[in-house]
Amino acid sequence: MKTILRRKDNTSICCPSINQRYVKFTVKTKVIKLTVVCTLLVVGLFIMIIAQ
Repeated sequence: MKTILRRKDNTSICCPSINQRYVKFTVKTKVIKLTVVCTLLVVGLFIMIIAQ
């Protein structure tokens, strides 16, 4: 669905709506990145503990 915005001089512009699929994909990507970062931190701490 498109949103039509009206200006003061009675001209209009169309703003396409944001695709919900893209938004969900972005959230999924962020979750994957956070999971990888947390896993690397835990592995790094584990290696540091063993190395002592």
